[in-house]
Amino acid sequence: MRLCVLVSTYPRVSETFVYEPIRWLGERGLEVEVLAKRAGSLPEGDDAHFVAPRVLSPVREVRAALRAPGRVLARLLRVRHLRVAARSLLPEIARADALLAHFGKIGARWLPVAAAARRPYAVFFHGNDATGELRAHPRRYDALFRSGAALIANCEFLAARLEAAGAPRRSIAVIPNGVDDALAKGPPAGLDSHTVLTVGRLIEKKGIATSLAAFARARGSLPDWRYEIVGDGALRDVLEAAAVEVGAADAVRFRGFLPRARTLDAIRGASMLVLASATAASGDAEGTPNCVIEAASCGVPVVATRCGGIPELLPPAAAARGFLVAENDAAALARAIAELGASEARRREWGDACRAHIRKRHSADAHVAALVSALERVARVPVVSL
Repeated sequence: MRLCVLVSTYPRVSETFVYEPIRWLGERGLEVEVLAKRAGSLPEGDDAHFVAPRVLSPVREVRAALRAPGRVLARLLRVRHLRVAARSLLPEIARADALLAHFGKIGARWLPVAAAARRPYAVFFHGNDATGELRAHPRRYDALFRSGAALIANCEFLAARLEAAGAPRRSIAVIPNGVDDALAKGPPAGLDSHTVLTVGRLIEKKGIATSLAAFARARGSLPDWRYEIVGDGALRDVLEAAAVEVGAADAVRFRGFLPRARTLDAIRGASMLVLASATAASGDAEGTPNCVIEAASCGVPVVATRCGGIPELLPPAAAARGFLVAENDAAALARAIAELGASEARRREWGDACRAHIRKRHSADAHVAALVSALERVARVPVVSL
C-alpha cells in the first residue's frame, strides 16, 4: 500500500501519536509520504526519527497542473475549482493508494481533493476535533460524514461523539494509539525517585491547576517528594503562579518541552504519572493521551481523571481503587497520590496492572495492523458535491 498522510504542521512536538505511527508504517513495508501545510520542528537535540514531509505550496500546485494540463481540464469539468483540480494531481496524491488526514478540520479541508483524485479516504480524529470543535460548530463535518469516507477515532468515547454528531457508525473505526516497541519492551520503571510526573501541554483541559493543588495536599504525608511537569503552553505563567499560591513552588519544576528521548527518560524515572484532565469550557476533552499509554507501558503507575477516553486506558479496577477520579476533584486526586506515595510495593503492583492492561491493545504492531485493516475495509472514495 502507498499511503499519503495529510497534516497541518509536521512534525509537532506534542503529536507523537502522528509522527511515530508514520515511521512504524514505513518500517513495516508501507510506502508513506507526508504532505504538510507547513514544516514544524522538534526540540533542539531531539533525535526522534520521522518521515520528512513535502510542504504544500502554490508553486508545487502550479507545477502539478502544468505537467498534466489535459487532466486538469478534465477534472475542472467535474470539480469547477482550479486549486482542487491542481492539488488532486500533486505527485503524493496521484500515486497514493489511499489518503489519510489527521484531525477533523484537515480532513474536511482535503475532502474535495480526495474526491477529485478518486482516492480512498480516511480521517483520524484525536480529541478536540471531535469534542470542542463539534460543540462550537455542530455542522462542521456534515459533508465529510455524508461522503462515505472512513472516520477513525482513537477511543470509543470519540467514536460515540462522532456518531452523535451524525456520522454513520458503519464508517467509524476505533484504532487505539500505540506505543513504541522499544519503550514497551524496556525494563520496569524504577519507582523510588519520589517524583510525581505530568506530561502535557499547559492548556485548560490538562487540569494542571488541579494536579498542583492535589500535590500540595499530599505533601503533608510525602514531604520529600517533588512534582515535575514536562510540556509548555499558554498557561505556563498562570500555573507557575498557582504553584506558589498552593505553597508547593519549592517542590515543583516546570521543565518545558523536552526532546523525545529526555521525555521518555522522565517517564521511566517517575514514581507515578498524574493526569488531572478535565473538559474545558470550550468542550475540548481528551481522546487517549499518549503519556498515559507510555507511562503504563513502562510499568509506571497512573492516577488520572474520568475525562474523555482516559478510562479506556486504565485497568477496570482503577475507579474502585481510587486511581481514576472525577474531573476537578483535587481531594480525591491527593488521596490517590498519597496512597501510592506511601508504598513502593503498592506503586509497583499498580504499575504492573497498568502495564498489563496497555499491552493488550496498544502495541505498535497492533496499531499498524488496525490502521491498515481500516484503510482496506472502511476507506472509500468520497462522494461530494463539487
